[in-house]
Order: sequence, then structure tokens, then C-alpha cells
Amino acid sequence: MAFDQDKAPYVWVEDGTVKGLEADIISAALAVSGNTVSPALLPNRRVAVSLADGSADVITGVQPGQVGDVFYSDIYLTYANVAATLKSKNITLNSPADLFGHSIAAWQKAWEDLDLGRLHPAGPGDLAYTEFTSQYRQAKFFWAGRADVDLVDRNIFLWYAHRLASEMDTSAKITFHPIFPTLGVRAAFRHAADRDAFNAGLKVIEASGEIERIYRKYGLR
Repeated sequence: MAFDQDKAPYVWVEDGTVKGLEADIISAALAVSGNTVSPALLPNRRVAVSLADGSADVITGVQPGQVGDVFYSDIYLTYANVAATLKSKNITLNSPADLFGHSIAAWQKAWEDLDLGRLHPAGPGDLAYTEFTSQYRQAKFFWAGRADVDLVDRNIFLWYAHRLASEMDTSAKITFHPIFPTLGVRAAFRHAADRDAFNAGLKVIEASGEIERIYRKYGLR
């Protein structure tokens, strides 16, 4: 099974072991039918290719039609890009257009990913806008008070707030502004029977509360 590499808290490698929310959910769903996962963490551009070239039986984090005529699972995870602000600042953000009066921290290529150029064609050069290749550094920048708004996936925000708690105060109450669409993600399977077993297992772990336990394990509830 191919995963996009180093995307904590969804999936990463620690001491030679693959860990993370996404990896655990998929493993738990497949375990219901007695299947086990042999994970491979690949660069994003290699994930889809690994299904086409036969090196993977399953790839993760895709949308229907993204990798052609294969068997797509039900949604097992939702990505939610949000604008996070300190509640104490009383910032109101009703749409992406409201961002530009504030200092902003964001992930690398967020400007393009979120299509902010359609709202500010001049680009971010005249704004208090900083992108980061490291979301750890992005989180530190926000918690150090150097940005009013953190543009980030909600689970990634919570993960780094938890991880940084030993280095700096991350206890302040946060407002999450849901000003961007959420994205439900699926897995793509080479074989329909494996997809069906996964979907059935996903329903079982949802009904049993196992998914909630996995979220809590990573401090995401």
C-alpha cells in the first residue's frame, strides 16, 4: 500500500515504523477481514504511478477518477483546510477575502493550492504573508505571535499544537474558521474484492468507535 510520505499526523516513519492517523485507520479497516498492510511511503508524484506499474495494490489519498479505471473506496478521511486564529483576538473571517487584512502563515504553495490569486491578483508580495516548507516551523511562527492567522489543515494544526506544548505555550483557545471546502479522500484498489472488504471494515470500525479511539490516540479529538 502506497502512502504520500512524511505527512504527520496522517502518516510518517518513526524508528523504522510507519505511524499516523491515516495508516492506522486503513490498517484497522483491513484487519476486520484479516488483511494486513505492508506500507510504502513515496513522494506524492510516485504514489499514483505505483498502482499503474504494479508495485502497489492500493494507493491512498485520492479522488474518484484521479488514477483511472480502478476501484475507489468510500471516504475514510476528510482534509479540512481552515484559518486558525487566537480566540482572544476576536478575528472574524467569513470568506477567504477577509484574510488579507491580517498577517498570515501558510504551508508552501498554499497561495496556489487555495487559489488565493483570484481574490488578490497582485500576488502575496504586498501582504504580511509567509509560506513555510516545514509545518513545524509554521506552527512555531504562529504560536510565537508572529502571524494573526494560520492557514493549515485542522488536524495538522492540532497535532503541532500538541507537539509544541513542551517548547512553548500552546494552551490559548483557538477559533477555526471553515472558509475553505473540505476534501473527502479515498483509497484506490487494484481489485474490487479488496475494495469491498475495506469498505465493510470501515463501517465496522466506525460503528465500534475504533475510529474515534484512533483520533484520540493522536490528540485530534
